[in-house]
Amino acid sequence: MFDRSDIRAAADAGIITRDQASRLEAFLAGRADPVTRAMPEQTENLRFLNNFNDIFITIGIVILAMGLTAITGLFFGPNFWSMVTGGNAGAFGAIILMPVAGVMWLLAEYFGRRRRMLLPSMASISIFTLYSGLSFGMIASGLTGANAKTITSLTQAWDTLGNTGMGTFIGCGAAAAIAWLRFRLPFCMFLMAVSVAAAAYTFAGFFGDAGLIFGGLLSIIIGLATLAAAIWFDQKDPGRITRLSDNAFWLHVAAAPQIILGLRGMIMGAPDATPSTPEAALLLACLIGLGLLSLALNRRALVVSSLLSFWLALGQVVDAVGGGGSTSFIATTLLLGTGIILLGGGWHTARRWVLGFIPKTGIASRIFPPEAA
Repeated sequence: MFDRSDIRAAADAGIITRDQASRLEAFLAGRADPVTRAMPEQTENLRFLNNFNDIFITIGIVILAMGLTAITGLFFGPNFWSMVTGGNAGAFGAIILMPVAGVMWLLAEYFGRRRRMLLPSMASISIFTLYSGLSFGMIASGLTGANAKTITSLTQAWDTLGNTGMGTFIGCGAAAAIAWLRFRLPFCMFLMAVSVAAAAYTFAGFFGDAGLIFGGLLSIIIGLATLAAAIWFDQKDPGRITRLSDNAFWLHVAAAPQIILGLRGMIMGAPDATPSTPEAALLLACLIGLGLLSLALNRRALVVSSLLSFWLALGQVVDAVGGGGSTSFIATTLLLGTGIILLGGGWHTARRWVLGFIPKTGIASRIFPPEAA
């Protein structure tokens, strides 16, 4: 049986990385005493970045994808398009994008499964997901006859865009799911969640202006469902030391903006509406409630991904109570910046206060992991 000294020796010898050593130490601590599985020093580690070489390779992958797309666009020119696709724009787009998606998959195989480099894998899988989804959407649009040549009115234009969009987002979700099954990369959870949400919002758009109100409720429902999935992963790993926690991290990132945008739509009725003082105050109260939930869950990602919405709501409240122009900007940035610093510096103290109102036994103890004294 090995102990912490063995882990440190292995890290010093270069057998394992420092990050792996810290995670093993946390795992041993959790085995020894379940209460210590959520120690204050255990935070949301960004495990997808090892060093600057990861960023260097990722930049190369993005540039390569751009170059390959240009090459396929030139190679499969108008003459080839006419001969092979019969002038079908959907098939032409798929021919351009699918070879690039295939190259991105091969890069993910190398950097993800062989080299275990997460950031380059995330980049290649993101491009694979996007290009596969676009190809599927274009092919589906061509098969259903919803091509640009058939458009004679604005309504038909939206129907064509909507049909293509539905196929694209469904294809993106399927591609992300395939990538997750192959690579088990937690970032794929984010891609799947965003793709499903985008398909649902596109479908709501077919209802015209009613989609604004329906979209607000739909956004809340999808956001809460995504949050529930994140909490399900979190409660299976209260110590935040396994891949389950990483799955939850990306789902939290996807959930918060949808919840906030949905609340904004339901409270204000339209995304571009100017709220009254009570509406702005209600939205700000909802955002504060989300912040308290993030404290209880020990998830800063839930706060960070909703910061823009919080900033806008706070600015609207400042405007409503007599601010305006540069005064509102100054007051909002001072309040928000101070709040973030205080919350970050006193995160664990604030968590202990919030957890004082939550049961410390049963499933609640796993959903809301305790803070060590």
